[in-house]
Amino acid sequence: MTEENVVRLADGYIDRISSDGELKWPLRMELHHALEQVTGGDSWRSYLRLSASCAVKAWPVWQERFGEPLPFCAPTPGATPEQPQLGLVYNSVQLNRLATFLDNRMRTGPETFPAVAAGLACWATNRDVLRAELVLPAGADEAEVDSEDWEPSYFASIALAGGAIWETPSNSALRRDFWLWYLRVAVPASYGA
Repeated sequence: MTEENVVRLADGYIDRISSDGELKWPLRMELHHALEQVTGGDSWRSYLRLSASCAVKAWPVWQERFGEPLPFCAPTPGATPEQPQLGLVYNSVQLNRLATFLDNRMRTGPETFPAVAAGLACWATNRDVLRAELVLPAGADEAEVDSEDWEPSYFASIALAGGAIWETPSNSALRRDFWLWYLRVAVPASYGA
């Protein structure tokens, strides 16, 4: 699949970003299925690149709040959304320890939620690596899907917007900026290579 085809496909979703700046769950699932069809079912590595790009893009939110490495799976020094590199967990025990670490950070107060969401984008990428398949549960939006199944991109959007769409404070313009970057830059870079 050429990058031009991926760009055309992703561009078709730009006008479908909602007024609150969200690229809704069903639309992202539709996009993933369309990308899989166009790539002939060989989109797993591309999806993981996309996930890592989103996690790296959100990483500054973690750094600004906590200023410390994330156990196991922090982006490597020099990682950028264009050249994403995350440390990887090697088993479910490390993944569970990371989840506990993040849960403990979240308990310190609501002001930490966006930064924890950036950490969860790294966690979710690693979760998907260990699953070795993309699990796309049915649901109208993330509120109807178990948060343990949210995509890394959704966690990244929460980090960069300062919260989920149902949370206050949360910035719809920043959320929209993230999803525009996702469609215009991240998807083509991950799937068009």
